Amino acid sequence: MATDFPGVELRARRVRVGEGVRIGAGTVIVADDLVLGDGAVIGPGCDLRSARLEVGAGGQVGADSRWLVADEAVLGVGTVVDAGADVVCRLWSVGEGSYFGQRLRIGAGASMEENSVVRIGHRCQIAPDVTVNPTMPVVIGDGVGISAEVAVFTHGYHAGHSVRDGHGAAFGGVEVGDGAWLGFRAVLLPGVSVGAGTVVAATATVTRSLPAGVLAAGVPAEVKRALEPVALDAAARREAVAGLLESWTQRLRFKGLTVEAMGAQGATLRWQVTGSDRCWQVVWHPQDGELPGVAEVSRNGADASAVFDFAEPLTVRGVLDDLGHDLRDFLRRATWLFPYAGNSRGLLPGRFARLLD
Repeated sequence: MATDFPGVELRARRVRVGEGVRIGAGTVIVADDLVLGDGAVIGPGCDLRSARLEVGAGGQVGADSRWLVADEAVLGVGTVVDAGADVVCRLWSVGEGSYFGQRLRIGAGASMEENSVVRIGHRCQIAPDVTVNPTMPVVIGDGVGISAEVAVFTHGYHAGHSVRDGHGAAFGGVEVGDGAWLGFRAVLLPGVSVGAGTVVAATATVTRSLPAGVLAAGVPAEVKRALEPVALDAAARREAVAGLLESWTQRLRFKGLTVEAMGAQGATLRWQVTGSDRCWQVVWHPQDGELPGVAEVSRNGADASAVFDFAEPLTVRGVLDDLGHDLRDFLRRATWLFPYAGNSRGLLPGRFARLLD
């Protein structure tokens, strides 16, 4: 294996490596079982150690990451952990299509314990500089958003406040339900749960469990109101999507692509997008009745195209190329989360790219 990955030290008893795997120089991997799916990427300078270490197809581990996970460290298909992650726990499992920003920290004291378990679901978006302390289990559901500098603690005591003097020693797992959103610098204390779809405002400290579907804020966090969103009907969706596509084409111009509106045919909108060496057609096909419509991205001269269907549940058909991934990433930022095997990243604007040459 050393000849396959120059400058990489692999110490593994059983190894399964898929096609197109890349491992950066200076990386050390220690495992009993190592599984790297097709197209997995591990950056340079990493030190990854676990009894079972698995990175699913298209998954990525950023440079200079340090993992010490006793039993199992598993990233699902397309999950990305950005650079500088520092992970110490017994078990860490992540579903498909999740993203972790730079300098993730799982540990923060007393995380080599029998209950030091972290389970994170599918399609979560976790910003940089998040800290998770798993002395007790931490369970995070699907589609959860966690903003920068959020901290999750499962123990909270200090030797100067002893139990024998009447103080409490807090130990308790933390759960975050599907679709919840934790705002900037929110803090979750031991034993709490955050219900599905609940929003925790920036800088709030959660000391007691919160129900589903509410907005909570303050120190300590209190429920301010119930969240009662009304879903867009098909007509409102059509209008919203047309506006999103117009905004996206403006973004493409900023990125250095040439975008020409081809004129409307009824309610259908068409654009031609041209890069330095490629050309695409983008078409918005609104539909009647209860179906909002589909957006199609096709490259000139290619048979395949990608079709974004804006009916529920959101779906993508076909294969995404660079422009398709850019659209999916733009829509994600606008909270239209289209499932696809892997994270999408937008095209780098030319004015930035030229400085990296």
